[in-house]
Amino acid sequence: MSVWKGRRFRVIAWTITCVALAGLLFWAYRRFVLLHPDPTLTWERGGVKYELLNPKMLGAALLAPWFVAVLGASLADLPWQQRILSVLLRVAFVALVALGLSRLARTATTEKVATVYLVDVSDSVTDEALGDAREAVRRAYAEKPEDAVIKVITFARRPRLDEGGEPGSGTEDAEKQPPLPTIGRHVDAQGKRGDLGAGSNLQAALQLAYGLYPPGYLKRAVLLSDGVQTDGDVIAEANRARDFGVRLHTIPYRRPAPAEVALRDLRMPDRVKVGETFEIHADIYASRATTARARLQQGEMLNGLEGLKQLDLKAGANDVVFKSVVRVAGQVTYALDLEELKDDTFKENNRWATTIDVPGRPAVLYIEGTPQHAGPLSSALTAQQLDVDVRPPAGFPGSIKELERFDFLIVSDTAKEAMSLQAQELIETYVRDLGGGFLFAGGESGYGLGGWYRTTMERILPVRMDNERKKEMPSVAMSLVIDRSGSMTGLPLEMAKAAAKATAGVLGSDDLIQVIAFDTAPTRYVKMQPARNRARIAGEIARIQPGGGTEIFSALDAAYQDMTVTQARKKHVILLTDGKAPSGGIRDVVSAMAAESITVTTVGLGSDVDDQLLKMMADVSGGRYHAVADPNNLPRVFTKETEMIARAAAVEEWFPVTQVGEAAFLRGIDVRTAPYLHGYVSTKLKPTPAQELLTSDVGEPILARWRVGLGWTLAWTSDVKSRWAVEWLRWPGFERFWGQLVHEHMRQKHRRELDMKAEIVGGELRASVDAFGVDERFDNNLSSKLSIIGPEPGGETRVVDMRQTAPGRYEVAVPLDRFGSFLLRAEHLREATDGSMKQAAVSYGHVSNPYPREYASFEPDVPTLDKAAAATGGKVDPESVAAIFDPAGEKVTFHEELWSRFIYAAIVVFLLDLLVRRVRLFDRKFVARRGRTADSGRKAHAAS
Repeated sequence: MSVWKGRRFRVIAWTITCVALAGLLFWAYRRFVLLHPDPTLTWERGGVKYELLNPKMLGAALLAPWFVAVLGASLADLPWQQRILSVLLRVAFVALVALGLSRLARTATTEKVATVYLVDVSDSVTDEALGDAREAVRRAYAEKPEDAVIKVITFARRPRLDEGGEPGSGTEDAEKQPPLPTIGRHVDAQGKRGDLGAGSNLQAALQLAYGLYPPGYLKRAVLLSDGVQTDGDVIAEANRARDFGVRLHTIPYRRPAPAEVALRDLRMPDRVKVGETFEIHADIYASRATTARARLQQGEMLNGLEGLKQLDLKAGANDVVFKSVVRVAGQVTYALDLEELKDDTFKENNRWATTIDVPGRPAVLYIEGTPQHAGPLSSALTAQQLDVDVRPPAGFPGSIKELERFDFLIVSDTAKEAMSLQAQELIETYVRDLGGGFLFAGGESGYGLGGWYRTTMERILPVRMDNERKKEMPSVAMSLVIDRSGSMTGLPLEMAKAAAKATAGVLGSDDLIQVIAFDTAPTRYVKMQPARNRARIAGEIARIQPGGGTEIFSALDAAYQDMTVTQARKKHVILLTDGKAPSGGIRDVVSAMAAESITVTTVGLGSDVDDQLLKMMADVSGGRYHAVADPNNLPRVFTKETEMIARAAAVEEWFPVTQVGEAAFLRGIDVRTAPYLHGYVSTKLKPTPAQELLTSDVGEPILARWRVGLGWTLAWTSDVKSRWAVEWLRWPGFERFWGQLVHEHMRQKHRRELDMKAEIVGGELRASVDAFGVDERFDNNLSSKLSIIGPEPGGETRVVDMRQTAPGRYEVAVPLDRFGSFLLRAEHLREATDGSMKQAAVSYGHVSNPYPREYASFEPDVPTLDKAAAATGGKVDPESVAAIFDPAGEKVTFHEELWSRFIYAAIVVFLLDLLVRRVRLFDRKFVARRGRTADSGRKAHAAS
């Protein structure tokens, strides 16, 4: 009983002790933590400031009395010393976890320096200057204090951290040193430089440096560069760096500029007038004296007044002047190229293009098949306040951009072979999409006479060229006389047969055709028969084979004999030969044919023909002579002749013009007073909406029009020269007639235009438009889109939205990563009452972005580097590495959190506690007594 009481007393005393300990700990926690006025606990020791950032987590230490309390009831069969040690370890574990959770930290000061070297590796930096930069960095690694840190950033258009690749710093322990930076040019993943070096962004390099400074270090930066910026603002960034505690030193590159010639600017007058000579100033920089050739393009052609110049360039800036004149109003792109350069490094800066807008009178492009006869119409239009550009068919614009400069287009008396398919498609695009006006005038090479049947031109005109002949009009008898001598073997004969087949295809079904092939004697392969038998005729033509010599007289006489007995209103012979033959009797037979209205056209193939003989035959009979060098052209020549004869296209007789339709341009013009015309090309009006305005005395179209897309096309079936319109040229109403016709049908510009301001800043296009209404009030809530067209000529189109940023102001800023001259066109739309978007106004502008600005300047910009260093308190060209790493009295106060140390210590204590509870450290020979064990067992049984 006394044993039980003693044990009970010990339990009560132990409990009271644990409760008192818990109470004491809670009182201290409440007094110093919960009731503390500050959210943190701070104290200082040895000049170091310590701080508990989250002291409330010290409450975890309140669990310590629990471990003391359970010590007395422990079932572990361990010596008392080891049990006490276990409790102490658990209490220490809880205390360490509490300190870790409360985030103990300390604040101290240091003078250690971290320096980031910013090395310019852009294209404008020479290899020698880059070598100087490498040497400066190597010296810094070798001479820096042991506790200092160095990082290296290389930069051009973008900055990169250079993590090194070369071993050591030249010491005996080089293999233990971190690798040195390589400081090389920027390349992509494939090892190519591309355009990565075409820029210098000093600001971005300094911004990247901020994230490389380790905590607890003074911040220094060293900028090695020529100071020339293409992007960013290093002076503005230097002011920010000062606020971040970064001191910037600068080391300008001092090496001479590379051998270089660069076009820096192409200056135009603010206003250029049509026909007025003006000067173009080219600012050309040369790093050293040299020579070059300058080529100035106006649009797609060489500048007319001064297109080429040999230049002797002095070192520095050179002002080169070109004279130019613009003949036609509109937008004109000038491009200057430097060629034959002896001393030059970069080719990118040898070209500059800029576009100017030349106002003027409406422009007319006049394509005339015989330019020497273009005077009458050109003078008439000029007198009507129109600017006329007369060109032969070969001078037709090669792009829609050049054609867009003109308000009206005239194509007169031009054969199809003189106009490419591309030119025809350009005309269709010009009319349909750009709203241009187009007049197609006739003549000996117009409409069907020029081979325009079934072409793009016929499709866009309001008339058809396959005019059906009236029944009383004559039919045609066609005789093809083809040379099949030995010299025609191969391609010549095959193309001659193809031409014969094509002729049969062009003839009408009731027209007659025969084919005679000859060598020393004629053979009638196709006897005179209707052309409707095309399959049989083609098969008989295919049987023609080459033979022997050349005898023209007998073949021509055979054709004559057949023609005399053939009933037809028109009789025509086409003679093809590639060699010479006896001329005896030929003039007589041709004269006889002419007496019976049989015309002869001769075709000489190759250079070994008797030109005089063939021309004589054509002249005597009233036909034509064609000299053909390439056999592939034979089908075209034959079909053209057939069109002229078979379709009876040309009507050459005096006739009056009758007005049958109403048009605004005819007001005030009495067509009845106009003189007679002497001819036209027979056509047929297409169905509505084609409108017939003037007709001949037999009701065939003379002038017709209709709409094609946004524009007009007009068909004038007579000519505009001194052949069929010879009397019209003297008519007092001639000038007014054509002037009013052009003015009504040319491109209309009724849209409201708003001024645009555009510039390129840091590789970014910035365009703005201020919109005002007619009442001078701000025009708000417009939907504006900007089209960026370029680089010119023939560039792509990119469309971006313009945003309203203020009352009446619309702006856009977009990166412009391509180079050249760019046209800008903004369309401003407003929502109509029906919900549709209607055009309210347009704006036009242009900018030049000739090449990356990296290639425009090669002299170091030392003043910029001076200002950047001064803004942070740094130096230019510091005298030594020690000066760069000198703290200069500065100290950095750093904040170091210690919570992780307590957590690591708690883990160690936890592992020691496991060891103490599992391994007997004291009284290792201890064995539990039997009696005590048995007594414990009986008590447990009784309790159960």
